[in-house]
Amino acid sequence: MKLNETIKGGIAATLLFLSGLLPCAAWAQVSAILVDPLEKVFPETIFPSENFKEIDVARGEVASVQLVLRSQQNKHEVKLTIEVPELPNAAISYGPVGYVRAERSYTDPAVDRLVSNTGFYPDPILDKQPIKLEAGVAQACFLTIPIPKETKAGSYEVKISVHEGEEMVQKSFLIHVHNVELEKQRLWVTNWYSLDPKRLTLLNKGEKVKPYGELYWKLIKVLADKMASYGQNVALISPLDLATYKKEGDQFEIDFSRFDQTVEIFKNAGVLGRIEGGHIGQRAGDWTSPFIVRVPEPGADSTTFLSLPIQDARAKAFYAHFFKALLAHLEQKGWLTDYYQHIADEPIGENKQSYIDIASYVKSIVPSIKIMEACHSKDLAETIDLWVPQLDFLNKDFAFYQDRKKAGDEAWFYTCLSPRGNYANRFIDLPLIKTRLIHWINYKYQIEGYLHWGLNYWNDAPFVETTGINSEGGNILPTGDSWIVYPGYQKLYSSTRLETMRDGINDYTLLQMLEAKNPVLAKKIIDSMVFRFDWYDTSIRHFRTARKEMLIALEE
Repeated sequence: MKLNETIKGGIAATLLFLSGLLPCAAWAQVSAILVDPLEKVFPETIFPSENFKEIDVARGEVASVQLVLRSQQNKHEVKLTIEVPELPNAAISYGPVGYVRAERSYTDPAVDRLVSNTGFYPDPILDKQPIKLEAGVAQACFLTIPIPKETKAGSYEVKISVHEGEEMVQKSFLIHVHNVELEKQRLWVTNWYSLDPKRLTLLNKGEKVKPYGELYWKLIKVLADKMASYGQNVALISPLDLATYKKEGDQFEIDFSRFDQTVEIFKNAGVLGRIEGGHIGQRAGDWTSPFIVRVPEPGADSTTFLSLPIQDARAKAFYAHFFKALLAHLEQKGWLTDYYQHIADEPIGENKQSYIDIASYVKSIVPSIKIMEACHSKDLAETIDLWVPQLDFLNKDFAFYQDRKKAGDEAWFYTCLSPRGNYANRFIDLPLIKTRLIHWINYKYQIEGYLHWGLNYWNDAPFVETTGINSEGGNILPTGDSWIVYPGYQKLYSSTRLETMRDGINDYTLLQMLEAKNPVLAKKIIDSMVFRFDWYDTSIRHFRTARKEMLIALEE
């Protein structure tokens, strides 16, 4: 990926200074240094010394490292050879970390927000893409080595050879595999995905993808496979939008075949888990406006949706029929236990009554279908079975959500363009350790699920600009809020943030395993990292020490 010429200007002074300290011959070579995968490597980053020597993992985890390359001259293609002699069949993956922009500023940034001197931030991992070096620009390569559960405990040396022409640089580090097998994931995780036609073209070299055609279903599988491999076990699938409708008079005939096909793809990929039934309602206008519901109006070639208040007789008649048909279908498929229905996203104080009206009507028709919602307001008349407050609202109303759990409800949390300030989130300009600690917050406060809206809500140029504007509220979408994967040709590229979140999900499982064995130590470790909802120890060195202590204790 060609970087803007401004990068060279941004680091020129540093290079001139260093050129007086280092022998000229050194600049003719490619230099390499290993750094922790939780480090952010900017184009201008220079590491004065190498301190990454080893990483500790359980069996069933993924070992990662970043290799930072630099040259005084442009290098068109650098090749890597990676070997783990004692793990000859290791499924090693690597690729250069791409740089993206974050041009829009947002309010209330974190005190430890990272600011790039060049304006470029590292994020996409361009697996299997050529490694090219621009003169003086740091280029990170992200390496991952999955550790199968059957791997014997022990220390494994990873040997890395960097080749450029006749030059070769060699590096190595150790993977300490502890005699601990990662148990089945216990945390519920969902990232909402988009199948918008414009976004699907980004997965098909700009060519349109026919809805519900062969390629469309193939791309859903691409999404499902990526989600499953990174710990997602809940998927947002809308029976309302995927169903087909026929209407004679006031009577609807509903076909759930496309819904079924979508569910089966996610189940076969290993995502489900649970099914989030897509929202039936939306705001009538701006952020504070009341919620309405969508009612299908089948036409000769397509179906449009009317926007109606739930009090409208047409809305009541349709949803009485729809939910009875859906309930019977879910029971017939054996999916009812795993199904949770959304009503309308993020109810607030100003529109809570319209939400209560819709949810209460749905409950009156099908009381056995559970309702879940990402919510700002807690005053929703006990219409919700699975509460998903924003992290800062969970903090503010924690006693309420503890009471709801005691009453038999579930409570998760979500992050999105908020909360900001010092809260953990997954913005590109935050330290990766704060993204890793999201699921440590889950553990500390016994919150069994996490939701984020932005798996792949790409703009037209996701490799260029990563901020956006929410047209509904006029809010800036901070860098990376809208997506955590990047489009390739019929494939998805991971990101440093996605790798970090997958590892955080595994941390949650390990912490629960430790709690079952040594609850006192589990509390000591979690309390040393997460002090409260919005305050953490973000030292990478301390984090690695705490994780190692956890793994050693699990071995005993």
